[in-house]
Amino acid sequence: MVRAFRNQDIFGLRTQYEYANFGFKAIAHSSNRKYGDRLLYDVKYDPISKPKSSLSFDLIQSFVVQKAGNAIAECEDIWQKVERDHKIAIALSDGATESSFAREWAKELVNTFVNRDGEDWLSPLQVTWQQWLKNQNLSWFAKRKAEKGAYATFLSLEIRTDLSWQALAVGDSCLFVVRDRHFQTSFPLQNSYEFNNRPKLIGTHAKAQNINFFKINGKAQIGDRFYLTTDAIACWILQQIESFQNPWLKLDQISSQELFANWINELRDQHAIANDDTTLLCLEIRSKS
Repeated sequence: MVRAFRNQDIFGLRTQYEYANFGFKAIAHSSNRKYGDRLLYDVKYDPISKPKSSLSFDLIQSFVVQKAGNAIAECEDIWQKVERDHKIAIALSDGATESSFAREWAKELVNTFVNRDGEDWLSPLQVTWQQWLKNQNLSWFAKRKAEKGAYATFLSLEIRTDLSWQALAVGDSCLFVVRDRHFQTSFPLQNSYEFNNRPKLIGTHAKAQNINFFKINGKAQIGDRFYLTTDAIACWILQQIESFQNPWLKLDQISSQELFANWINELRDQHAIANDDTTLLCLEIRSKS
């Protein structure tokens, strides 16, 4: 996600990826294990407990393409899925390129959310992040940039076996609900003109209670599809809907990562989609019988 949400740092002689290399990998060798990499990266997943029901939550599409000219390791779109406790949870985050450690922050947001034990998950993560940052041996200019914070959008979807669902969002990563190939709703944005260079973001510094999470909930049916997308493809989908086209017919044809990458590159060549990290996830509710 290319975001000009702050003035360009005059010390920006290194990319955000080089900044990341200064600190995150070195934690494993730190004598201070309290905020070591095991805390931030070795997420302890609880054993997956499949809902005891006749339903299945099938992730039928999970495709990611990085910006043209970048390596996949530089992609700042991160997602995670966990199925347990009679529900499925998916979270998607798009790191803001202009901030340091944006990819790492996006990763921590999604991992922490889907594996949380309660509702208070963001504040503890921010505390851990800040304490980790203080212990990093960064150069003075890298530290100055990192202290401005890391930022990312956030989108989550949780569906229970009673088919009730809830989504949370900050920013321009979007959820689309489709029933029988007919568009039901989009969240949190409803129009293509709402996309801009300054989306709302979750930062490492802002107080969690001051972050405005948009929320939506509903009741699903068997066969419903939930598309979770980052901003580039979300904007394309809304433009298609506004032009009285059916984007779901095209998306149905994409059955592999290769087909998705080729299609996204074609759209970029046609200037029909922004050259940005692009993620498409599609969850379908199916009957096991």
